[in-house]
Amino acid sequence: MEPSFWTKLGSYWFDIQLEETDSDYSGKLEVICRKGRYALCTKNAVYSYDDLYVNFRKSFQQVDLERYKINDVLVLGLGLGSIPFLLEKKFKKKYNYTLVEIDQKIVNLAKKYTLERLSSSYSVVCEDALSYVKSCSKTFDLVAIDIFIDDQIPSAFESIEFLEDIKEVLRPNALLMYNQLTYNDLLKVKTEHFFETRFKQVFKGAVALSLDGNMMLLNRE
Repeated sequence: MEPSFWTKLGSYWFDIQLEETDSDYSGKLEVICRKGRYALCTKNAVYSYDDLYVNFRKSFQQVDLERYKINDVLVLGLGLGSIPFLLEKKFKKKYNYTLVEIDQKIVNLAKKYTLERLSSSYSVVCEDALSYVKSCSKTFDLVAIDIFIDDQIPSAFESIEFLEDIKEVLRPNALLMYNQLTYNDLLKVKTEHFFETRFKQVFKGAVALSLDGNMMLLNRE
């Protein structure tokens, strides 16, 4: 669903609320139109922002996507679907997406506001990403992890066990992108510690991209 002309125009002056709902996982969810784009917001975080979802947009700009020969993509943490939206609309890539999201209310919002605007093929799995990855028999050329409950990453998704499970679903020469927060000193220290002591333990040649308030962790398999 595209925003109407008047909604899009007005959103360049102020945020326009389109919908609000309560989630069992994230509390209040709010869909707004901001600068002509859909954004999904919680109390302390923005889960999606169309092609202005800056952390992934800047990361894709710094990664040579052609190097990875991407066909099949796994996205853990759907939001409104900014990751496939960005890749298709901004970077002109059409991939096959498996989109995993535990929250049915977020799945419903993504289908309503974003997914129907895609021409790429996709399937949506409403399931806990931990259990999905552990039992997954498929492998992927790109795995994007964007899992938050409000502005926190559940600790299970920073465990060695989870990272080892992720490694099993990566094809040879696949790309892994893991979005982490660094917008204050405490989060920066926490993310750097996770990167050095766990992420690099599983992905030996890993690198980190510093973004505005975020850090994107990449494997270099």
